Amino acid sequence: MRIEREFPFHKYFICFLAFITVLFIVFRILINVYDFPLLIEISRDADFNILLRWFQNGLRDFYKNVEMSSGIPDMPTNYLYFWYFLFLPMRLIPIEVGVYIWDALRLISVSYVILKTNKIFENRKDLFIFYGLLTIGYIIDGWFNNVNFVILFFLYLSYSFLKDDEKLLSGIFFTLATFKINSILFLPVIIAARKIKYRDLIYYLVPFFIICLPYIIFPDFFLQMLNNMLSSDTNVQGLTILDSPLWKALQPSHLMFISFLYIIFLESLTEGKRKKQIRIIIIILLSAYYIYHSLVVWVFPIFLL
Repeated sequence: MRIEREFPFHKYFICFLAFITVLFIVFRILINVYDFPLLIEISRDADFNILLRWFQNGLRDFYKNVEMSSGIPDMPTNYLYFWYFLFLPMRLIPIEVGVYIWDALRLISVSYVILKTNKIFENRKDLFIFYGLLTIGYIIDGWFNNVNFVILFFLYLSYSFLKDDEKLLSGIFFTLATFKINSILFLPVIIAARKIKYRDLIYYLVPFFIICLPYIIFPDFFLQMLNNMLSSDTNVQGLTILDSPLWKALQPSHLMFISFLYIIFLESLTEGKRKKQIRIIIIILLSAYYIYHSLVVWVFPIFLL
C-alpha cells in the first residue's frame, strides 16, 4: 500500500505511454535508415503527411481534393475550416522536426489529462477501463500521427471549466474540439450525465454558431465540406454502404476521446447492479463495433488482394 501511495498506478501508466512514444520514435528512425515492408513504411506518420498536404490549396480551397503521395489514397479534408489555423504552426516547421514535436505534444497533453482525471474521477474500475481504451487510441493515433489527442485535450478543458461552473469557457473549448465534428458527442454525454441542463446548451451552441459563420457567409464553402463528409473513402470498401461513413466517424484512434466520454457518463451513475450492467453493455458494444470495422477495413482487404 505504501508503494501505491508513493507511486500510484496512473503514474505508471504515464510511464508506459512515454515508453510507447519513445518506441515509435525509434521505429521512425529505423524506417528512415532500413527497408521495411511497404505497408509499414507508408502507414507510419501517414495522417501527419495528409494533414500537411491539406494545406497545399490554402484556406480558400481548403476542401478541394489534394493529390497524396504514392500509396496514400486521395482524401479531401472533412475537418471544420478553423483546423487550418490550429495546425498552421506545424505547417511552418519542417516535417523532419514537426513529427517529433507532434509526438511530444501528444505525450505531454495526454499525461496532463491523466494526472487531472485521476483526481476528478474516483471509481478505480472506470479509470482502468478509461486507461485501457485510451491506450488503444494512443497507440493508433501515435503510429499514424493523427490529431485525436488534441480533441481529448480540448474536451478535458471544457469539462474542467464546466466543473468550475465556467460554462462560457467550457463552451469555447468544446467548440475548438469540434474541428472534428464527431466530438459533438460531448454534448449528449454531459446532458445524459446531468452535468448541464438543456438551457445551458446556449453556452456551447452560441460559440459553435459564431465559429461556423463563414459557412453561412460562403455557402459554397459549406457545401464543399458537406460533400467531403458524405463521400466514401476509396480505401474502405466495407460489406455494407454504412461501413465507410461509420469508419470515418468512429475509428479506433477516436477511442482517445471516446474513452473520456465513457468515464464522464459512467461516473454519473450510482454504483450498483444497474451501473455494472451498463458498463458491460458499453464495453461489449465498443468491442463489437471496433472488431467488426477493423476486420472490414484492415484484415479482409488483405485476403482479397
